Amino acid sequence: MDFTAIYTFTDQQIWAIAGAFLLMLFDMISGIISAIMNHQFKSSTMRTGLGHKAVLALIILLAMCIEILSVHVAGLGFGGVTVYVVCVAIIVMEVASILENLCKAYPDIASLPIMKIFEHADAEAATAKVIADEASKRG
Repeated sequence: MDFTAIYTFTDQQIWAIAGAFLLMLFDMISGIISAIMNHQFKSSTMRTGLGHKAVLALIILLAMCIEILSVHVAGLGFGGVTVYVVCVAIIVMEVASILENLCKAYPDIASLPIMKIFEHADAEAATAKVIADEASKRG
């Protein structure tokens, strides 16, 4: 049996996978920056966030396994869409999380039109601004 080409991912799938992992990294970095700026950095929160990212990576790997198996197992019928759909969902989720982190780090951007997408963005930004103001008063 020749295993040289068990499955070949499409360009769209490769870009979706890379995009999902890149935005997961960007979300972690923006979350760390936000926590540091708001004096809320906690290793336990970071471990929880890393755990969530590990679960998302496992979900992507599961989707990849389903794609590969769907080519070789008759009747699965998931070929071609599983990785793409999973990664696009993760990309949308990560973009929302990054924007929320940016609002927490820099509350003034909460009033930008793009931030109106989030119903709670203004409330979170206001809370973050109050916390930042209080932290700056305390030194």
